[in-house]
Amino acid sequence: MQKRWVIVDRDVELEGHLSRELNINVLTSRILINRGVRDVKSGKEFLNISSANLLDPFLINDMDKAVRRIIKAIQTKERILIFGDYDVDGVTASTLYKEYFKSLGVEVQLHIPDRMTEGYSLNEAAMHKANSDRCTLIITADCGTSSIAPVKLAQGLGIDVIVTDHHEPPEVMPEAYALLNPNRHDSTYPFKGLTGVGVAFKLIQAISHTIAVKSNPTSDFCHLTSNIDIFSLLDLVALGTIADVAPLTGENRYFVKEGLRLLTEAKRIGVAALKEVSGIAGGEVNVGTVGFMLAPRINASGRLARADSAVRLLSSEDMGEALVIAGHLDRTNQERQKIETKIKNEVRELVLKGGDIEGKKVIVLASKEWHQGVIGIVASKIVDEFYRPCILIHLDEDGTGKGSARSIPGFNIFEGLEGCKDLLDRFGGHKYAAGLSIQESNIPLLRERLSFLISEKLKEQDFIPVIKMDAEIGLEDINFPLLKEMTLLRPYGVSNPEPVICTKGLSIMEPRVVGKDHLKIKLKKGKTFLDGIGFSMASAYNNLIKSSDNFDVAYTPELNLYKGTYGIQLRLKDVKQGEQGQEEA
Repeated sequence: MQKRWVIVDRDVELEGHLSRELNINVLTSRILINRGVRDVKSGKEFLNISSANLLDPFLINDMDKAVRRIIKAIQTKERILIFGDYDVDGVTASTLYKEYFKSLGVEVQLHIPDRMTEGYSLNEAAMHKANSDRCTLIITADCGTSSIAPVKLAQGLGIDVIVTDHHEPPEVMPEAYALLNPNRHDSTYPFKGLTGVGVAFKLIQAISHTIAVKSNPTSDFCHLTSNIDIFSLLDLVALGTIADVAPLTGENRYFVKEGLRLLTEAKRIGVAALKEVSGIAGGEVNVGTVGFMLAPRINASGRLARADSAVRLLSSEDMGEALVIAGHLDRTNQERQKIETKIKNEVRELVLKGGDIEGKKVIVLASKEWHQGVIGIVASKIVDEFYRPCILIHLDEDGTGKGSARSIPGFNIFEGLEGCKDLLDRFGGHKYAAGLSIQESNIPLLRERLSFLISEKLKEQDFIPVIKMDAEIGLEDINFPLLKEMTLLRPYGVSNPEPVICTKGLSIMEPRVVGKDHLKIKLKKGKTFLDGIGFSMASAYNNLIKSSDNFDVAYTPELNLYKGTYGIQLRLKDVKQGEQGQEEA
């Protein structure tokens, strides 16, 4: 697929200022500026992330109210139910609550709905079940912001509901006892990028602070003590934050950096078992490891079965039990991959059969044969391939559809669905991902309406993937001190992407295909030679053997450890013959 190259405009004066004040390379300062860091204080915080970066949890709306209600429930020995979501974010948030309350000597009940029979978030049947179990407090984990009717029912049954969530709120929110969501319309919380497990961590941070401050011999809190360091739970927060593709800026940056260290150490038995079945036991865990190895196995439980098994794994204190559960999740994930491949092939065939993909603004397809738990992953892959917003819908026998939506930069799919809400039974989600329920008869209308909304919002060039590059430099500018310094920019992810550099006029030598479809080359400019690797870029091989001179290359420079020795390697993003003309952002 054709890609647009965009080099971000320079602010030479600010680059120099940050370079001098922070004692960093000019290229590093330019990358910081491109990530929104424009002053020395922010630069120091970004490069030296620590717990000092964390915000006061009581800045979140309703936090004080939630903390007081939870402590009262603990003191009076009320029955507390944790109601979680079935994805990794919800599973890790549920596990975090379960583990923290256990450290306070409180055994909470847990309910994660069945994706197929109950659907997403709170439901009325579950509220009645909680009432029959004599629960008087429900704390949600990564859900509840749109659950108006179930919350109202629970309150009517005498059950207080504390919502902890991060999803985009509807115009009218449920009348919960407390609603903790940094994205609610009246929120003044400075950081909007928290995930469900991130909000859960802020709640236990607030509870822990309250207990610590008020625990004295004359206080009602004196008997409340926790035997756990809440920062030891950041492995769970990192798993959920990465899996939910949250921005790796602000508080998330600390959560993930510290959490990755804990995941690498794997002191949590469930994590050690998960790494074992994933074939990475003892290895370093990074953002990619979580996204491609660990998270899919955790997610598989909620996609094809029940997510309770993933919570049991992450809570397990017995390696034998953990290995059994992890093995089950691994096999479930393999089954998920087979189902996913089958659905993806069917969707691709339907898209290509329709022809004129350039003329399509959105892909909206439905089938009774597609597994509801997998269509979200397939929709993401279809967006990657065709670069169009995509909604895939599983149809029940009664004509009710349950769909997953994914989008591209420039089009907020949640806002798009808001513009179609009269056609939907329900919907919720984020800027780039959402879920919905719809009647089959309304699907053509949804496709037509969304196509119109997208046409109004996007231009033709917005349907061409963009490679946004931080700088154009020479090969001779890349060296070990620079790459070592650039490791301070990690962890990379949404809102803090890997640096992408371009160099023009390179000679390409010794191109060859390695592995299944990877491209290995040597890049030369003057007297400088560097190795390059392009994963899944073997399709470029034929063009490279026709000519070896005057190539423009986009890449991420990195230190590569091979047989105990570090070397410089350029991880390729794109290769173009000659001068293609880069745009200025």
